[in-house]
Amino acid sequence: MTRLSLRAQLTIWYTAALLVVLSLFGAYVLWQQGRVGMHRVDRDLDAFGATLANVMREELTEMADARKAAEEACGTLATSGRPLAILDARGGVLAASWAGLTLPAPPPSADAGRRVWSAENAAGAWRVHVQPQTLGETTLVLLVASPLADVRREQREALEAMLIGIPIVLLLAGGGGMYLAAVGLRPITEALRIQRQFTADASHELRTPVSVVRAAAEVALSREHRDEPEYRETLSIVGSQARRMSRLVDDMLVLARADAGGYSLRPVDFYLDEVIAECCRAVDVLAAERGVTIRSTTASEIPYRGDEDLLRQLVLNVLQNAVQHSPPGGSVAIDVERDAATVKMRVTDSGAGVPPEDEQRIFDRFVQLDPSRRGQGTGLGLPIARWIAEAHHGTLVLERSGAGGSTFCVSLPV
Repeated sequence: MTRLSLRAQLTIWYTAALLVVLSLFGAYVLWQQGRVGMHRVDRDLDAFGATLANVMREELTEMADARKAAEEACGTLATSGRPLAILDARGGVLAASWAGLTLPAPPPSADAGRRVWSAENAAGAWRVHVQPQTLGETTLVLLVASPLADVRREQREALEAMLIGIPIVLLLAGGGGMYLAAVGLRPITEALRIQRQFTADASHELRTPVSVVRAAAEVALSREHRDEPEYRETLSIVGSQARRMSRLVDDMLVLARADAGGYSLRPVDFYLDEVIAECCRAVDVLAAERGVTIRSTTASEIPYRGDEDLLRQLVLNVLQNAVQHSPPGGSVAIDVERDAATVKMRVTDSGAGVPPEDEQRIFDRFVQLDPSRRGQGTGLGLPIARWIAEAHHGTLVLERSGAGGSTFCVSLPV
């Protein structure tokens, strides 16, 4: 069975929760609407019952016969269309206009007191009020009722509106939830993608030196006895690959801590030109081995505040990258200029340049465009250098690249 994506699961749970909330809210609205409608009907019936009592009182003042007085009162109010009845104290009907309502069984008496209830019959639903009244020397029971058709119709219309509106709201909410889930999960998805890519690339890069070390050891141990030069050659291979793995692990740890936000800067005041001069002297050894010369044009006494160790690593990484991409007999130039806002360091090599389609890839991790250099570096120098520049609120960009070489520009705010 296909497993749903996290975005789909979040959307389903969100939609289900919204459905429960809307259903509960709809049920509350229907209940509240019925309650309000019933209160309105009860108020009208109380007023209608009071009117019936006043009319009956007036009729009794004009005639002593309670039955005839009841018939006159019912005749007067029958035009309202509402059911009404006037009963004696024992529940006997003196006069009535039922208008579809039927007399409840047993008939209400004065001893039962005031009663209010809802009833249903073939003609529909009704709200019934029964109120004993003492009019002069006569005790009567007045019954008034009102149909509940309007209340039921309002509830039915509200229910129909909800049955139409709730699916539309859920559809819109589902689409919105899918979009919001995608937006909310995008940083997590990107982080997971980077982590998976990082793990895959690291495994690939570590596989080569581990394989070389294992093969060299197996070859050295395949015979019981070997001469000292053979063991030295094997140990030289193992040591070289161990150094490569050590550089790779160190670089990976720097980037892993940077990704996790656990690499805090330790800013100090220092002179940037001194750091650049130290880095040039350090890289000059590698440059001499390759027959590459380093030329530096740097102003003296460039004060700067930042993480001195990280900035030293930035300069070393960019310089080493330039030296490694310069052909024998080539040169690397580093020029530093400063204005009121920034310090800019440009490193220019004399290599073959970077193809236009790869100008952004060179800052990706483990990317080495020159197959002949695989095994000499880790492919993490420029990514680490760019991270250090950005950690200091600066930038590292490939400013120019062509057949005559490439220029990388580091811009750091003062």
